[in-house]
Amino acid sequence: MKKNDTSAKYPESSHWYHRSALRLCIALALAGNALVVWAADPGTDSRSSPPAQFIHQLLPQTKVDAMVGLINFSYLNHGHSQEDTHANAVGGHVYIHSPQWYGLSVGVAANFATWTGFYLHNDPELTGPYPSHGMAALRNAYLQAHYGPVVLRGGRLFIQTPYANMDYYTFSPRAFTGIAAVIDVIGGARTSRWSGTGPLQLAGSPATLSVFAGRMYSYESRYSPEFTTGNRYSSTHNNGFYVLGARYAGELVGNPFALQAWYYNFYGFSTLFYGQANLRHPLSSGQSLFAGFQVVSQGTSGTGGYLPELNASSVRAEVYGAKLGYAFNDNLDSVALVYNYSPVNYNAFRHGGMLHPYNDLSGTLYTTTMQTGISDYGPGFAYGITSNFSLLARKLQVSASFIRYLVRYGFGGSVYTYDGAYGFPTGEAIPNQNLWSMDVGFSYDLSSLLKGLTVADYTDISVAGNRAGYPHYNNPYFSNRFYFKYHF
Repeated sequence: MKKNDTSAKYPESSHWYHRSALRLCIALALAGNALVVWAADPGTDSRSSPPAQFIHQLLPQTKVDAMVGLINFSYLNHGHSQEDTHANAVGGHVYIHSPQWYGLSVGVAANFATWTGFYLHNDPELTGPYPSHGMAALRNAYLQAHYGPVVLRGGRLFIQTPYANMDYYTFSPRAFTGIAAVIDVIGGARTSRWSGTGPLQLAGSPATLSVFAGRMYSYESRYSPEFTTGNRYSSTHNNGFYVLGARYAGELVGNPFALQAWYYNFYGFSTLFYGQANLRHPLSSGQSLFAGFQVVSQGTSGTGGYLPELNASSVRAEVYGAKLGYAFNDNLDSVALVYNYSPVNYNAFRHGGMLHPYNDLSGTLYTTTMQTGISDYGPGFAYGITSNFSLLARKLQVSASFIRYLVRYGFGGSVYTYDGAYGFPTGEAIPNQNLWSMDVGFSYDLSSLLKGLTVADYTDISVAGNRAGYPHYNNPYFSNRFYFKYHF
């Protein structure tokens, strides 16, 4: 039940780290110089040259987001490897976005992580595949053009879409190289929205109707400081993907709603359609009822030229989902019932399983937990309850969920090998295997001690059902992620 380990896909030579570290040092130096000039206010000193005065006017408008912190991961995976794994690292990021000049601006993002030496280096999620003891990379370096309702970025990018995104739960978010655009077709065009350091996305858009288009050629995974033309399933060179999306938000008889639709073509692997509808019915005193619906439909891209590497010849998958919940405390807290269903499609990849080459279990489907989700385990179904609470003057955020799964072809949660027929793991599947997962997490704002300081911890317990006459899996599988971060 562990996130996939792509360490075998990338060379292990240490020159990666040193070259990337040099890039990071250059980025940090530029950021430091900018901040120094920013702090040195020439005021109205007539001795300052016109260029110096011009620079002084621009620098205060530069957006800088920086973070340093400590992350600790612990995975107790007795069900498969009979080995506990840990990772502990210090790291952070510096994100910079320049002011606009005739609609043009630039953005850079440098991320780094370094092994602390607390554990043997046996998990690659934080600092890269062994023998690497750290990663540093310039993950963003783009030119942005912004004119009215249109924003266009090209270069190294962060994008945030349902099935190609950052998965930012380590120090090293997923990045892409390519070109992408957002157009606010109806309403919502605001310069401030695109003058920050965030990813290109539709989520949170103030526009009534906005669209997204992107063409990506390579990506940089969470395990590597280098861009590659492979993906999560294959290290073989491929032609990347394109994505088109649209979001529409409005009100129906006083009830806010939002609709979104996305289409992806992961060349040589699969095409994917994702649709989602959200509806909220306000009640009194900051309370509301809400509902959501989602659908995934996936097929083969072209001839599926890369699928033989996964022992498959075609892709056909569908997922349907629904949630119904109650929000309170100024709509900041919520409790919801959630459900997903994925039917069997014989002879396709995993008889109806999904392919998602550029995201992990990042919460797109309603029943996804930290280590478990229908997007990896399907076909089958899942149901449960999720909740979020704000306490102690909203400084403490608490989340909890409990999800039950029924997997048509179960391998005890082992989903990241494809050596068997139709892309299943090797061995014998447990038919209609039961699994369950419980997630509990919290984050606490420590700004009363130091502004920008936070601490968080997230724990997942997952259990795979056993059955006489089939492979036995030792349970439970325990995951813990601890974060201590300072944003400045």
